[in-house]
Amino acid sequence: MKIPVIGVTPHYEPDNNKLCIASMYLEAILDAGGVPLLLPLKANEEALKTAVSVCDGFLFTGGPDIDPFRFGEETLEECDVVYPDRDQMEEAIFNLAIDTGKPVFGICRGIQVLNVFFGGTLFQDITAQFQRELKLCHSQKSGRTVLSHSVAIERDSLLYDILKEDTLMVNSFHHQGIKDVAPGLEVAARSRDGLVEAVYLRDHPFFLAVQWHPEHLFRVNEGAKKLFTAFVNASR
Repeated sequence: MKIPVIGVTPHYEPDNNKLCIASMYLEAILDAGGVPLLLPLKANEEALKTAVSVCDGFLFTGGPDIDPFRFGEETLEECDVVYPDRDQMEEAIFNLAIDTGKPVFGICRGIQVLNVFFGGTLFQDITAQFQRELKLCHSQKSGRTVLSHSVAIERDSLLYDILKEDTLMVNSFHHQGIKDVAPGLEVAARSRDGLVEAVYLRDHPFFLAVQWHPEHLFRVNEGAKKLFTAFVNASR
């Protein structure tokens, strides 16, 4: 059986002009039977088309805040550093991936940027903008494999089809989140305080994005492992 190649969006450190990626993303893909390939940040359209043609699926990884201008807002003081070059590169990959119908999996920043590319909006800062009675910790101080809160999973969703569970305990490392869900995307899970924690695209071979970090959990959590397995299998 073919080993799928998974294109992985990179992290960018502008101070030393370095592309890098947290190793757990790559290890989770390898564990699920895929081969990760780090995508170029600065490349012309033809180069990105070639990269997309080589890849069988695409992982949109965590990282910095998205430029608020991309969803029609002025930048609030709580917004962190943005890297427009990464936004631009990921939008190009997104458009090509959607056009080809290849599987897409988004994690943390990944769910946010995919929602924006489809026309949705974000809370630039949950603490400043997200009004709720129950104040869950969405930016936990505990270790990466520590579980922080639960999410309620919609039964009629891709996430439920994968996990066969109504709830899932997750870790949480983010200060932004989905405000308005983009047209076409559907909510697959929410936290108990009402924040969107997962979305999917129904009429797509595999399009799922989650707000938590399953790449840190796949060795100790069966639900996290199932997500990567389903994504890589869909990419075969």
